[in-house]
Amino acid sequence: MALARPFALLVALALAVLVACGDPTAPPATADEVAYLQVVAHHDDDLLFMNPDVRDGVRSGHRLMTVFLTAGEAEEPDANGYSAARQAGARAAYARMAGVPDEWDGSAMALAGGRTAERYSLKSRPRVALVFLNLPEDADPRAAGGRGALSRLWRDRGGWVSVDTLVPTGGQVAEPSRYTGNGLVKVLAKLMEGFRPTVLRTQDPDPDPDYPFWLPLHDHPDHVMSARFAEAAARSYRRSPDRPALSVVGYRDYNIEDAPANLGPEQQNDKIGHFGEYQKHDKLAHGPAYDRWSRRMYYRWDRGTAWVGQAPDGRLHAFAVRGKDVIGWRQAGDRWESAAVDRPDGPLAAGLAVGRGVGGLTVCGRRLDNDGMTCRDDRGWVGLGSPDPGDARVGVPAVAAHRDGRLALFVRDARGGVSRVEQDGDGRWGSWDRLGGADVRDGLSAVPGPDGAPEVYAATATSVLRWAGGWDSSFPAVAPAGAPVAVADAGGTTVVVPVADTGEVLRATRTGGAWSAPVRGPGPGGPGRPAAVSADGAVVVVGRAGDGGVTTDASGAWAGIGGTPLDYPAAAVDPAGRLVVLLVGPDGRLHTSVRAERGGAFGPWQATP
Repeated sequence: MALARPFALLVALALAVLVACGDPTAPPATADEVAYLQVVAHHDDDLLFMNPDVRDGVRSGHRLMTVFLTAGEAEEPDANGYSAARQAGARAAYARMAGVPDEWDGSAMALAGGRTAERYSLKSRPRVALVFLNLPEDADPRAAGGRGALSRLWRDRGGWVSVDTLVPTGGQVAEPSRYTGNGLVKVLAKLMEGFRPTVLRTQDPDPDPDYPFWLPLHDHPDHVMSARFAEAAARSYRRSPDRPALSVVGYRDYNIEDAPANLGPEQQNDKIGHFGEYQKHDKLAHGPAYDRWSRRMYYRWDRGTAWVGQAPDGRLHAFAVRGKDVIGWRQAGDRWESAAVDRPDGPLAAGLAVGRGVGGLTVCGRRLDNDGMTCRDDRGWVGLGSPDPGDARVGVPAVAAHRDGRLALFVRDARGGVSRVEQDGDGRWGSWDRLGGADVRDGLSAVPGPDGAPEVYAATATSVLRWAGGWDSSFPAVAPAGAPVAVADAGGTTVVVPVADTGEVLRATRTGGAWSAPVRGPGPGGPGRPAAVSADGAVVVVGRAGDGGVTTDASGAWAGIGGTPLDYPAAAVDPAGRLVVLLVGPDGRLHTSVRAERGGAFGPWQATP
């Protein structure tokens, strides 16, 4: 489509003004200012699979930008008109999440390589922006080379494959842009350099192969490719100078429909309402699956709650994954300081498990490049292999110690059961042992058992299982909304379980070989698994509140304590006997709040360097 010269001149002038005058995506005044960036394939992927996290980001007041890679036109005859309608739906949903009128300022946005995109900023909240690249959707046979445009761009690294973008009806750009695979990576990396995100939210680059649809990728090809392009751009961006710390969070997509509903009724209704604004503009976004997706939100690899441990000197240590590194912090009296951790032997998933074994404080993780486990103690990193090498179904680790100090590591294996590997008396790790089990979901909880040997708790779609030398299904009947968390103390083992589709939690304690009558009550209000710790003679539960903050419960009454967790908070007791709640924030830093005495108030949140 050729532009008339006067219109082309106007576009050029508009781009020049945009670049010269700046806009809300310009670098922040301070290097550690929080900024959220979502990169998704289609106009509803963020609403269906990343909410309520995106909603919380919109409402936070921080800078937020979502980049939609494809035009989402599918096989619709009026591809340009349908794409424009989906854009309108995205804008309407974001306006509702922000609680402001659906009024936007649109402009053409200059990108790397002379390309342009459509950019909209919310008039009442100009720090919220949407960017539409408008690449061809996977199902569109009209793209250069036919269907599968993003997949073909990803596979090609020689620049031989290129596709042109669509031009949605009535949009901000009148001519298409041409992309190669490397060109798309460069565009996204340059966007990151300009926007300077501290949080990157992506879709699932490596879906669980148990999902039986959308073969061979087990998910929509555009979902997978958008995540891979976003991660490739993030690797490039991390090499740019003076960039802030970047946390990457991946989300499961279509396969969450087979998982228990892990949002409570209030969050479900909120999410359904936001998506409903989008649905008014998309004639194809209807059907039972959309309702199922709207009641769930699952991370591809969640951080879990076991990323804090106590060293032999009594000090608490915390760990997190950032890029290819593991970062650490340690308690130093009333403050926390950074603690150097040597680079692991491969890139790790977010979920780390910390225990104290024969080699001292030990942190374990799951490698993303070969699906194996790796652990680091005072002697450095050592690879443990995998019960199922090369299989994406292998989960993240849980660890617990024997009475003699040897650690045992447990994972959900590719058969849907649990596998274990243990240390010997010298701290050497042995070979994998399959413990069996069926329909086990990722996210195990391991604790020392009453006989001195570790036991592990696991969630299935319909129940909680316990393994202690054999499988035990005597836990009180409950359909879990996610992973259980177990706490072992002098009073026995207490297990806390989020209950599917209710927003409630169930607690039960095992003493003398029998479970107490379960206590079921309100949950924290937010998504995901809780943390729990024995403190001052009670089991204290910590979770995400409905407003995105942190809330605690020791006696059946939840009390908010503020904070802004990136995913899930954790809790521990420090050498002084004080309860400490910890979170990794969207600024990439560790934040802690301390309760000095039983029943007392939590202190203000303190951020580490």
